[in-house]
Amino acid sequence: MSTVLTDSPQAASLTGELAKVLARIGRGLRYRTRAAREALEVTNSENDLLRLVERHPGIRVNDAAIELGVASNSVSTLVKQLNRAGLVDRTADPLDGRAACLRLTPLAAEWVTQVGNAREDAIDRSLTALDEADRAAIEAAVPALKRFAKAITAKAGTAQ
Repeated sequence: MSTVLTDSPQAASLTGELAKVLARIGRGLRYRTRAAREALEVTNSENDLLRLVERHPGIRVNDAAIELGVASNSVSTLVKQLNRAGLVDRTADPLDGRAACLRLTPLAAEWVTQVGNAREDAIDRSLTALDEADRAAIEAAVPALKRFAKAITAKAGTAQ
């Protein structure tokens, strides 16, 4: 599937290189936080949902699905598993009793903080290992990366 952006060799190269770099960063962060994740015995998908609920307390299941770029029934399955494990509370949406709002339990909130701290420590150590020019380049790229992340999320949300 060709898009306007990948019609040129330079854009295709950027696309491929960015895909490789983002995958490697993701793997590295999952590796660095594995001990914290394994302590609670959650999957990567469950971890992603817990982190999302931590950022957006009271998020509805459908909105979580859109944000994660997955089907609503997949999120519902994750919520059932996390609820049984005592990590997520489901409450009826006050505006629509048919919808469920999600909140972390105190145990999950503590755990998400620990995993977040492990992620931030890994990122901080990695940034410290770089020279000043590389750190400055990464800092300068953060606003564009935020827009890129938003564009990926928006694209995932409209694909359903």
